[in-house]
This record gives sequence, C-alpha cells and structure tokens, in this order.
Amino acid sequence: MKKLSAILLGLLGVVTLSGCSAYDRSGTFYETFVKPMDIFLAKIHEYTGSWGWSIVIITLIIRLLVLPFMLNNYKVQNKARKGQELARPELEVVQKKQKAAKEKEARAISNEEKMQARSELMELQREQMAIMKKYDAMPLSLGGCLPMLIPLPFLTGLFYTLSNPLYSAGIIDSTFLGVFSLGTRSYTLPLIAFAVYAIQTKLQMSLMPTPTQPGQEQMQSQMQMMQWLSPIMITGFSFIVAGAVAVYYIVGGIFMIFQTYLGHALYPPYKPEKQKKQTFDPEKVTLVSNKKKRK
Repeated sequence: MKKLSAILLGLLGVVTLSGCSAYDRSGTFYETFVKPMDIFLAKIHEYTGSWGWSIVIITLIIRLLVLPFMLNNYKVQNKARKGQELARPELEVVQKKQKAAKEKEARAISNEEKMQARSELMELQREQMAIMKKYDAMPLSLGGCLPMLIPLPFLTGLFYTLSNPLYSAGIIDSTFLGVFSLGTRSYTLPLIAFAVYAIQTKLQMSLMPTPTQPGQEQMQSQMQMMQWLSPIMITGFSFIVAGAVAVYYIVGGIFMIFQTYLGHALYPPYKPEKQKKQTFDPEKVTLVSNKKKRK
C-alpha cells in the first residue's frame, strides 16, 4: 500500500504542478526553474533553427540528467526484491503466528483475552518490520522515493515554459515536421502520446517480477491498474494544451521506454535459485526477536 500511495502522490504532484500557475511569470519557482528553461530552449533554437527539434533536444537533455537517479531507483527496488525473497522463511513464520493471534482474538470472550491477543499482534507486526529491515526488504524508502521526486520540478518547469513561452515565444507560430502545430491544440499528437505511453506501460508490466509472497499478487494488480492512469492522464492533458507540450510528452515517453530497458538490463529482477522443494521448518527459523533474547 505504501508503494501504491507513492504512485498516487506522484500523479497528484504532476496534476497539481501542471495546472497550478503555468501563466504566472513571478515567484521563486518561475525564477528557479521556468525562466532558465525558457532561456535555454531559446539558446538551443539559435543552433537548430527549429522549435520542434529544440523541444526534442531539451527534453532529452533533462531526461539524461535525471537518468542516474532513476537507475538508482531500479537498483534500490532490485535490492528490496532480493531482500524480500531472503526474508520469506521468517516472514512465513510470523504470518502463521499472526493468523493464530487473530483467531485467538476472535475466540476471546473477556476484554483481558482480547487485549492480550491484540498485544501479540502488535508485537508480531514489529517483528515483521524488523525482519524486513534486517534484509533491506522495505519496498519503499527515501532512496526509492527520491528519484521520483527530483525530476518533477525540472520537468514541470519545462512544461510551464512550453505552455507560456516568453524568451522562446516563437513556438507559438511554429510547426514541427511541417505538419504539427506547436502553438495550438493538436488532435493527432495526443493519440501518438497515448500509443507511446501505452507501450511503455505494457513493457513495465511485462518486466515486473513474479510475486513470491502472499498478498503481493493483489498489490501488483493494484499497481498495474494505477500504471494505466499515466497514459490516460497524459492523453487528456495533450488534448487541452498546445502541441509543443504534446511533443514534450511523446519524447519523454520514448525516453522512458529506453530507460526501462536499460534499468532492467543493469539491474534485472532477482530470481531465486530453483530448488526441488522449498519447505521451511518453523522450529528451525530464527526470528529477529529470538536473537535479541539470546543476547
């Protein structure tokens, strides 16, 4: 659920920042991110002579600058998946104890028995968190969140620039490839954007590792549903903004396809070694709390 909340938070951030004050040319955010993007885009145009290709180039430059952070995210996720597999024997023991404690609470008659069962559940929850921490199996951490947040102000600054250009105002009356208008709404570019992000989403889902722990199937299904929101939202934005923004979305989506391939090539999902039969004897599994008691 934490990872699902992070996705929701990221989508909310995109919506909020993209529609907050694109036409406001004042304030710290404008001076720090939007104005430099606007000037940089105009400088690129001096060399290319094409506003369309200038948008392509500046989008690729920004994506390349934040690529190391995104690749680090793949690394962190891969480490967490490996940790989850290593923690599985201990987690299975804790989950069995949790089930027994819940049944005990359901059968409890007196308040004292119920409180005792709830206390056991709380202790087992702490035990579960300790095991996850022990194997670095936490699916979401500062290291995992940060790469998703760092690119946001830069990409939003470029979005604002393309929505309301000042130094690069020539975009308003220009076209890209002689076909697509950059200064007005386009009805073709949003469809291309949807196709690009649909491919990226399908690719991302096809490369997701097979769930190995109870409850992961449901979480992965929820994440897949959330991932399809991205193509839908981007297509909707592209229909109501200028064609320049749609070009930015398309180039960013194509780069994300490359980024996904690269991330999984460098940090492929952890695959446990196949064994004839994986059985775990609860009596032979040493939990974190048991180690502390021995000390």
